[in-house]
Amino acid sequence: MRNMFGLLQHTLGAALLLLSSAALTPVQAAWPERPVRILTGAAGSSGDAATRTLAEALARRWKQAVVVENRPGADHIVTVQGLVEARDGHTLLFATHSVVTVNPLLHTKLPYDPLRDIVPITLAVDDFLSVVAAPSLPISTLADFVTYARARPREANFYAVPGAPYLAYLAFQKRAGIETTYVAYRNYMGALSDLSQGRIQLAVMPFAAVRGSVDAGAVKLLAVTNAQRTPAAPHAPTVAEAGFPDFTFGGLLGLFGTKDIPADLCERIASDVREVLAEPEVKQRLINLGLFARGTSAAEFGRILDEQRAKWAAIAREHDIRPQTGH
Repeated sequence: MRNMFGLLQHTLGAALLLLSSAALTPVQAAWPERPVRILTGAAGSSGDAATRTLAEALARRWKQAVVVENRPGADHIVTVQGLVEARDGHTLLFATHSVVTVNPLLHTKLPYDPLRDIVPITLAVDDFLSVVAAPSLPISTLADFVTYARARPREANFYAVPGAPYLAYLAFQKRAGIETTYVAYRNYMGALSDLSQGRIQLAVMPFAAVRGSVDAGAVKLLAVTNAQRTPAAPHAPTVAEAGFPDFTFGGLLGLFGTKDIPADLCERIASDVREVLAEPEVKQRLINLGLFARGTSAAEFGRILDEQRAKWAAIAREHDIRPQTGH
């Protein structure tokens, strides 16, 4: 009887071992076979900092180097193009959802197909977006700015980071009945400098980028565009609390792969990202950056992107926002 029990234990153990081995396909088990590159946007941005935080944690988990490579360019187009051209099985993209949801609405022609060339892996973090004003402006709330701008059509200048923030601001100003002039910058640091000097009057930027200027009194923080207040500045109202609920949107940042990445590998990478996002040190670093950790499956990220795509397309139709030359 004892021998039979031992044989049963051995057989059960072997079966479990086979099942656990079968759970990983050959592609999953072998990957990554060499260092991984993660392409992202401008250096020094909150997205760049989030990418590097994830890269460090994933390198420990994967036992391979994970190199972050900045590919600056308007609306992340250059960054996405770098991913599409690489197609080496070990290059990923960390970018805002706008690369597949908003860019097609703002550009008549893209060097990539948002639906065909790249695939979602995981929604990694939410970025808090802020509405900030020049310190010289005689206002203290977002409603004050609307009153100020209504009295001065086309006199006030604004800047919004490319993608969803830019499109959201165009919709906001149309609903609010104001006319302001867009000023383009190569990066938001130039816009922040001009904002502090009063050369532009309003900007929509990641909170992490303006936090130091807000604390120093160099710019005025009017609101955050997210559905909830940021723990880093709990006194700042949301745009909904400020009286403009339709201006609500989040800065969704995620990981993408090329179209030929296997679906099971997408889910495996997504699972690894969720694991590292749950690490206390990683979570705290993201909080310090003004970011909120998410972590989804590839399938869930795909559904979120579909929802975002429909949302922004409806906004563009409602407000007759069309691709603009030079943006």
